[in-house]
Amino acid sequence: MHFSLKTILWSELKEVKVRTYNPIGEYGGWGFRSGFLWNKSKGKAINISGDVGIQLEFKNGKKLLIGTQKKAEAESVLETYQHKIA
Repeated sequence: MHFSLKTILWSELKEVKVRTYNPIGEYGGWGFRSGFLWNKSKGKAINISGDVGIQLEFKNGKKLLIGTQKKAEAESVLETYQHKIA
């Protein structure tokens, strides 16, 4: 499997937040996933384990959830950079 590096600019984002989610119910499990069956509106997810993630919502309407097991650290970083989201 090959992944290419993708840079996401702050200017591309409409909203960013840390949230709890249901990996099976929302995305059909763990790994690189798209919204499961009826939940296509949830967007894509990259998650390994757990149920906490950083939810990115882009200005073009797309969504990406990145799983994390470091909720407090993620919230702290987002609080620091929240002003960059236009």
